[in-house]
Order: sequence, then C-alpha cells, then structure tokens
Amino acid sequence: MQLNNLTLKSFSHSIFWGISLSAITILGHDFMGRGLAASAELIYGSTSELKNDKTCDGTGGILAYAETKDYSLYICSDPKDISQPRYYRSVNKNGTSGVKLTAKTYNPNQGIYFEFYNGDYTYMLQIPSEKIKNPVLVVEFPDGSGYEQKITRFLMNGDTRSPISKK
Repeated sequence: MQLNNLTLKSFSHSIFWGISLSAITILGHDFMGRGLAASAELIYGSTSELKNDKTCDGTGGILAYAETKDYSLYICSDPKDISQPRYYRSVNKNGTSGVKLTAKTYNPNQGIYFEFYNGDYTYMLQIPSEKIKNPVLVVEFPDGSGYEQKITRFLMNGDTRSPISKK
C-alpha cells in the first residue's frame, strides 16, 4: 500500500493527538475540583476573577482562561452565543506578541479541549475534567512535531458547552 504525504500527515496528526490525549487522561478529577481533591498544582476558578481584563473586548467575553509557565491563554466567546468559543488569544509572559485566532466551525458534543488552527499550526487547550487531571496546552507544528505546557491555572465561565473548532 502506498501512502501519499497528505495521508501520512493526517495519520501522524491523529497519532500525535491520540497519544497526547491518552497519556494525559489516565487520571482525573471533577471539573472545578468538585467531588474529588483538586490537584495541588492546578488552581481553579471562575472567569469572573478577570472582570477588568480587556483581552476579549469586542467578543462575547472570556469563556475560559488558562495559564502556563510562558502564556496566558484566553478562549473568547462568540458575540452571538456567549456559550460558544470563537476566538483564541495568547499573551506571552515574556512581553512578545501573542497569537490571535478565530474558530472556523464547532463541535458542541466534544468537551475535553478547545482546538484552533493557524495555517498548519494547531493549538489545543485541554479542559480539566473527570478524565483530564493535569490539562496541558499542546501546539503542533506543520512538520508534525510540537510541544506541551502544563496548565497551572484554569478559569471557566459557567455557560460553556466546551466545543472545539475544526479545519
């Protein structure tokens, strides 16, 4: 069987996400730390803690917020439906420019991460849940390589339905 470059890229993309999600979803806790002891390293809260933050101005507001050692990450909602993610904003903690992306489509039945595309780059922000105890930000590069950063703080708006965007 002969595989072309597109098939290989799709296959490697699927393997990368499958391994990343499988490795990270082995242990879990309740979203927002309810019912189980919250991870000592992950801080939970509500996006209401960011009431004066202007990063999502011009959108429907901050739907979710996460911090890693290098980034502050915002999932901004759609102005027409504040329960739907529409925009991804990153603020680099080193002072350099961050990324601003717009979702193209949604899958409201998917609920374990937000996913946005920037050309051939993929940004995936996992949502803490029963299955995802230690969520991460995963960035995949065009060549199929990538990196992860552990999320240390996660804030969520209570109206979210946790969809993702697709290419």
